[in-house]
Amino acid sequence: MICYYKILGISIRASQDEIKKAFRMLAFRFHPDMNPADPDAARRFREVLKAYETLVDPRLRGKYDSLRGYSGAKRKRGGVPGPERDNGNASVNDVLHEFFGIQYSAAKERRGSDLRFDLQLPHVAISEGAFEEIRYARWVFCGKCVGNGKKRPLNSCESCQGRGEVEEWCTVKVWVPPGSEEGTRVKIPGGGDRLSPAGTAGDLYVLLHIV
Repeated sequence: MICYYKILGISIRASQDEIKKAFRMLAFRFHPDMNPADPDAARRFREVLKAYETLVDPRLRGKYDSLRGYSGAKRKRGGVPGPERDNGNASVNDVLHEFFGIQYSAAKERRGSDLRFDLQLPHVAISEGAFEEIRYARWVFCGKCVGNGKKRPLNSCESCQGRGEVEEWCTVKVWVPPGSEEGTRVKIPGGGDRLSPAGTAGDLYVLLHIV
């Protein structure tokens, strides 16, 4: 796993202010809305968000530092004293709302729907095990308006026509374990709908049918 400090480009001794400043800069730089032609932008944005959420919270940062062997590092002073100092979600909200009109706290809770795919297989595939390629459609947040099409005038977004979501076709290889029985479900984590840039995708469940 890549070091969270390296992801944010900061020292292991970074203060709260330095962590927040780095997040603001990288969130704007890597957000999918700013990189519509880069299919990897969403992944990099999620890495930055995860690193920030961990390091801005003193409790989570302490656990992370302990696991990585950074627990002896001295921290720089910085930030507002008191309860507001460690309010990382407030900073996330500020950045995403300022640049993209997104409320992070609401978006984060919006998990995508799980999907089901019915896969028919011959007996030989079930007995020996095999990789089967499937193609299916799912709904994902629009990279052009970052899922905000519904909050804007109709047809304001050329990509999703104001829906905030677009249909995406996916092709994946599914491993069918040998000895699988009729009705066996194979889970593909993150293969379901993903309706928010800050939320998580649902899962895809492949239901096996023996023919």
